[in-house]
Amino acid sequence: MKSRHTEVLIIGGGFAGVAVAQRLANEGVGVILVDRKDYFEVTFATLRNVTAPHLHGNTPRKRYTDFLKGTFIQAGVESMTRTQVWLDTGETIEFEQAIIATGSRYPSLPEAKTQTGLSYSERNKEMLDAHDLLALAASVLVIGGGTVGVEFAGEIVSAFPEKAVMLAHSGDRLLQSSEPKAQRKALEQLIEKGVKVMFNRRFKKQGDIYLCETSGENLSVDIAYACIGMVPNTEFLQQGLPDIVDNKALIKVDEHMRVVGYDNLYSLGDCAALDTHKHGFLASVQGAFLAKNIVKAIKGKKRKPYKTPPLVVVTPIGINSGVAQLPFGVTTMNFVVNLKQKDLGISNMYKTYGTEPDVH
Repeated sequence: MKSRHTEVLIIGGGFAGVAVAQRLANEGVGVILVDRKDYFEVTFATLRNVTAPHLHGNTPRKRYTDFLKGTFIQAGVESMTRTQVWLDTGETIEFEQAIIATGSRYPSLPEAKTQTGLSYSERNKEMLDAHDLLALAASVLVIGGGTVGVEFAGEIVSAFPEKAVMLAHSGDRLLQSSEPKAQRKALEQLIEKGVKVMFNRRFKKQGDIYLCETSGENLSVDIAYACIGMVPNTEFLQQGLPDIVDNKALIKVDEHMRVVGYDNLYSLGDCAALDTHKHGFLASVQGAFLAKNIVKAIKGKKRKPYKTPPLVVVTPIGINSGVAQLPFGVTTMNFVVNLKQKDLGISNMYKTYGTEPDVH
């Protein structure tokens, strides 16, 4: 069995993990990043990849080996202790410090975050296959009125205005963590585009139809997307570190992103009980902050506690509208919405990691 040793092990190559890896490597810290995939993906760009793959091509994805400055190992982590991990390749890695940034998944929505397209070419094909299935459908049901559901419904109806698109949400407001004005504007824009929005509905598949548990109504649609049920990727901790996970399967951390009870373990991003708002850009900000603090600790300098920064949360609704929630208000002005909408933040995200998207 092969064994390695590293100063810092990073588990998970999403926004948070890559941000930490790049910053630490730039400071000369020995880093190994482990991920099941062989590529990084700007996940909030994948929905448009499904609806209109010609717009951005494969630019949301880039192989780790083409830009990552630390060492990359493609593998899954089977179990972990405070000093060591066991990979599904049979290899073990001993570490001085570890950062758990394994993110989250939507078990019912591989279009957003895949569980099977683990190579760059497989994921690109997965996106094109998903587009082909959607293109054949005359009627579409989107289940879930959070950010993913709202954005997906908007992208679908923008790319295919002739399709009958319905969005069913279990609550009575879209984007329930947003300001009331953002909720209203999102609803108005979806309706204006022709999306039928249904509130207080819980549809589940029963044979060939979708039955609502609350109203009793049923729908027959060609294709449905369940944009609900985000699950933190923390199952691998159950054997060796079950005490670090809370009742929501999130990793318990303190104000320095340290795992509670462990001075050499950190966690951030979607898998950590850090910020209530889970967003790729915020995860990259967390990663840069943590890297800076780790370097300070190595140099014996005082570290600052993490505080959630003021955020601009942009929700594109199709290719020509959207809503932005700013620290001081809500707007639908194009020049603000276009911060994300133009290329879904792909260029900006890669820029923060010191690289550029692959050629379209």
